[in-house]
Amino acid sequence: MSTFETRFREAMFSYAPTPLTVLTRGEGVRVWDADGKAYLDFLAGIAVNALGHAHPVFVDAVSRQAATLAHVSNYFASEPQLELAERLKRLTGGDAVFFGNSGTEAMEAAVKVARRTGRPRILALEKSFHGRTLGALSITGKPALREPFEPLLPGPEFLPTTVEALEAAIGPDVAALVRRADQGGGGRPRPPRGLPRPRS
Repeated sequence: MSTFETRFREAMFSYAPTPLTVLTRGEGVRVWDADGKAYLDFLAGIAVNALGHAHPVFVDAVSRQAATLAHVSNYFASEPQLELAERLKRLTGGDAVFFGNSGTEAMEAAVKVARRTGRPRILALEKSFHGRTLGALSITGKPALREPFEPLLPGPEFLPTTVEALEAAIGPDVAALVRRADQGGGGRPRPPRGLPRPRS
């Protein structure tokens, strides 16, 4: 076991495998580990680093905001937050914006919204992955990830990724069909022809 792995296991609580290495810096699409080895970063922070690492525009924006106002919780709002929400509404044509820290937090919010409809059924797809919190795990279609934490939220129904299965399951009692365009930890299954596209 490497020194890094020993340090990690002794200091960090982890619900996932030990990280592959320690990254020390990044520039654009490249990252470097503690031994100075360079890598192309195809992961991009699990698809959140659209500008790459240390992009000057990003560094400047974060520095200016940190020098002005840091985190204000959800008891207050900040002007950049409101400006971004308004811009996203204009661009998407949506009704409202929900800011979350992760995909799993977005899934938790979606489950709450679905339950508020009063309809009892939530449909999810087999082999899907939606996050590591209890609510998101409840609608994750990978039994090996769910079972160690059961009992979870009751009720989700897991369907094969076929048009026929979806057509048979959809009805007026369905509160939500959970389907991610990018499956993330669920792999990259290709949806069959005719599967409804997610709404923007």
